[in-house]
Amino acid sequence: MDFMKMLADWRRVLARSVLAFHVACAAVGLLVLLGVISIPFMTDTAPGGAALATAAFTGLLCLLASCAFGGGVRYAVYGDFRLLPSRRFRDYFSGDDDGAESSAYVPVSLPERTQRASDDEMIDQAAEAMLTEPRQFMDLFDRLQGRQCTPAGEIPEELAPRIRELGLEHKCKELWEQGWTVLEDVASPEFLDELRTATQEAGEPGALHLLPKHPAFARAALNEKLMAIAEYSVGAGFLLSHMATSYKRKGDPDLGVHCDETWMPTPLPEHNLMLTACWALDDYTAESGATCIVPGSAALRRYPTAEEITSSRSRLEPILCKAGSVALWDGRVWHGNNDRTIDGARRVLHVTYNRLYVRQMETYPRSVEDQMIEKYGEPMAQLMGRYDYLAKPAGKEDFAGFMRAVAYSRR
Repeated sequence: MDFMKMLADWRRVLARSVLAFHVACAAVGLLVLLGVISIPFMTDTAPGGAALATAAFTGLLCLLASCAFGGGVRYAVYGDFRLLPSRRFRDYFSGDDDGAESSAYVPVSLPERTQRASDDEMIDQAAEAMLTEPRQFMDLFDRLQGRQCTPAGEIPEELAPRIRELGLEHKCKELWEQGWTVLEDVASPEFLDELRTATQEAGEPGALHLLPKHPAFARAALNEKLMAIAEYSVGAGFLLSHMATSYKRKGDPDLGVHCDETWMPTPLPEHNLMLTACWALDDYTAESGATCIVPGSAALRRYPTAEEITSSRSRLEPILCKAGSVALWDGRVWHGNNDRTIDGARRVLHVTYNRLYVRQMETYPRSVEDQMIEKYGEPMAQLMGRYDYLAKPAGKEDFAGFMRAVAYSRR
């Protein structure tokens, strides 16, 4: 028996009961309103204006009182009053976006995890044992904690079948040895056109918080090959950190040489912390202003010095690829871009993934996250960090999430 899941299910049953009661109160209030308004017509075939106004006012008070009674039950359960119910459960229990304790919030029901590894059964057992058999929990925790981390650059055994199935072994090797690689033919021409349209509709270059703005953005972040190689690079349970659009036009200033982990202390970890995936919506050529990398820079595990920012420009090599490809580099690679010498613009969608314990560059309101999870399921729940215990109000009370974070850190 999964006690935590059972508890979550009961909480949702309670929440639905509160909403149903509030809706019933509103319905009763509406019926009373209609009944009170009809009383003058029962006593007089042509009631006067004063009688009608009195009846309408009295009926409205009855409606408000009935709705307030339903809202009072909500307040008694959740400490948060609301006069009128909502038609949708998620709207009624979205809570405050800042996660205030007083807000009425019921988490979205997390999709069952289908990509289970050899340690998932141990995680499930530990979550139950914590409440019933503490000694057994400690034994399971010690066994899980004692598992050694997959060496940097190697493909975890849990991920290896998926990497082979998608034909990504060589790309993983390139990403580890060079710090960057390119995935070709990642999506259909139709999807690429849709992504171009979505990027244009998002507004000016540098548009942020893209995920809910168009379905194409979510599908780009959840691309099967990207998700697999991101897990290889930044570990199981990785998070979506950032999405943005960028345009490179003729005459635009160059992007200085830098690495994406520039706000982290050096030496940078051997296990990569960030992976940037750039969807090329136009061809990457030397003339178009392609992203350029400094060969061998990832192995230095540090960001460039002030002198190297200038001197390394002569060593930049462009990443060349066709539209529809995805250029990837890890957070330690020094990179910039070329001048654009031709007309038009080079359009890119940037997607950044983080290792699970690294804070994201941008987050979304809790209500938006819930909508995305309900729409896209398990992989989106992972990108939003819902399967681990970090940065959650429950903290270590989420025993399964705690154990899962421990397991993820090993792979």
